Amino acid sequence: MLRRTVAGRPPHPGSRTRPVRTRLRWTALAATAALLAAGCAADEEETFVPGDGPAPGATATGDAAPKASAGPSTPAGSGPRVERVRSAPGMEVVVEWPGGLSAEHAAMVRAYRDYVTKIWGAIATSGKDRSYLETLEEPARFHGYAWVRAYAEGAMAAKGTVRLYGLRVASVQGTGAEVDACIDRSGVRVTDAATGRALADQPDWTRPGQAVHFQAAGVRRGEDGVWRVTVLHYAEQPDERAKGCLR
Repeated sequence: MLRRTVAGRPPHPGSRTRPVRTRLRWTALAATAALLAAGCAADEEETFVPGDGPAPGATATGDAAPKASAGPSTPAGSGPRVERVRSAPGMEVVVEWPGGLSAEHAAMVRAYRDYVTKIWGAIATSGKDRSYLETLEEPARFHGYAWVRAYAEGAMAAKGTVRLYGLRVASVQGTGAEVDACIDRSGVRVTDAATGRALADQPDWTRPGQAVHFQAAGVRRGEDGVWRVTVLHYAEQPDERAKGCLR
């Protein structure tokens, strides 16, 4: 089952053995994750319609090739390559680009890439970097802000490496599209925002296996010609789609 979240996978609280102040941080994050889940529970099994595309059964209409979102260009039809994006000091996103993307599909994938790299930059800076908001549209924008704010209010940040791979454009409907991806966060460590030191007790989503999940992103081309993320669904282990991301 694809679960719906609107800003990426909310952090799952782990058991804490640190002082009360730190335990309260995880409690705040857990509360935020619960709010996100509550807001999306009714939609967990809804049919995923990318962007503002027509509902299933409706006739999809084509549009002119979109303008690319901000970021380095990816030549149409180029072969696979690995891109390393420094989201913030101490935080890197490794993007494994597939080969053979058309210019239109490359723009869609790049919009999702921009979201992932920038929101991890926001988390790494404990909310100081707000450029991620430019990559989102409502309702994703509202929930993305809530996710980052949970780290800031808990005086937490993150460092390490996120790997993004298995990228593909699954469908296109009008000015909307679905981009599928695999995300591995096993290289990430949650830190104390003041000291930069990794917390002794890390959340479950940093552990190998559990750190890998599947994500489907709905992206939409705005009137300004820029593609942005509007909604995200995810499947975690042991869902078959998440298993397909293990390697």
